[in-house]
Amino acid sequence: MTSDYLADPWRARTIADAAMQRTASELRDIVKALATSLDPFPGFEGLETVRAIEIDPGVSTDPDRGCVVVVPEGELCEMILRMIPGTPEMNYVDQVEEMRELELEPAEYLAYAYLAVKELARLHEERASP
Repeated sequence: MTSDYLADPWRARTIADAAMQRTASELRDIVKALATSLDPFPGFEGLETVRAIEIDPGVSTDPDRGCVVVVPEGELCEMILRMIPGTPEMNYVDQVEEMRELELEPAEYLAYAYLAVKELARLHEERASP
């Protein structure tokens, strides 16, 4: 069996790519199921206005990527926070959150989605225990 892959490395790469796509698709379904059934969905960092859970794999392959979160619909998004200054007299700053759906390669998606499943499952277990 091993020699088959060595004889045709293109075939080996194609099979591996298909396995990654299949796994990413299955994880996408699991994340969506766990996220959409978590009611109420937690607020980001305890905020009531932003419903999202941070997913941090520790090391990102894209240094320009901001905070990655899973949202109540089960999508992985980059959360972009913008600070909007108020008038100087009021010394007030408001923030605006933008969720940008991520387009990730399957290998990168797997890392984030796996962590999302672990965190969402933990929250479900926490809520289920008395």
